[in-house]
Amino acid sequence: MTTDTPRSGALPVTAEQWRIYLAEYGDWFVSEAPENMQRHVTEEQRRTRWLGREPASEQQIAATEERLGVRLPPSLREFLLVSNGWGPVSAWTEALSPCEKIDWLRNTDDDFIDGLREAFEDDGEELGEDDIYLQTLSVALGDDTILLDTRSVSAEGEYEAYILNIGGGSLSEHSMSFSEVIVKGRAQMEYVWALP
Repeated sequence: MTTDTPRSGALPVTAEQWRIYLAEYGDWFVSEAPENMQRHVTEEQRRTRWLGREPASEQQIAATEERLGVRLPPSLREFLLVSNGWGPVSAWTEALSPCEKIDWLRNTDDDFIDGLREAFEDDGEELGEDDIYLQTLSVALGDDTILLDTRSVSAEGEYEAYILNIGGGSLSEHSMSFSEVIVKGRAQMEYVWALP
């Protein structure tokens, strides 16, 4: 299996690929992020150029899966084995959540879900239990979160992924995996930073 990083075309999936990708990502972010994004970076992170935490243990990941009642996708599991949480991952996503903060969107953003139910009711409809917003895991914090759709699983065990703007209710185009949505989040940051 290749250890190329997304900068050279491949998506990180294994722990080793994530180590390479995140080391390069930390260096890039600390060197290139505008001042308003640098507020998320501690002096220790600036010194080490590592925006993450200590790795999660297999036991922490298993406990998270038991609490949620679903298996985490392979690319997220491997990510967590390298860093149990991470700094900014898109223009409006402040951090990837550690194991203990990963939860169903319906639990993390109940105001959003309540507003969605009201909007459906105003249209004379009902929010179905199989609706994407009730069946997705929220794995990030910020104005935007990252959602993993547990209804849509690939042969490799990856869930389709999205960036959700919670305040505006807009959902990004789908990504095929956690890895892909992380790479797209970085591209979004680069695009926003380049704006005049």
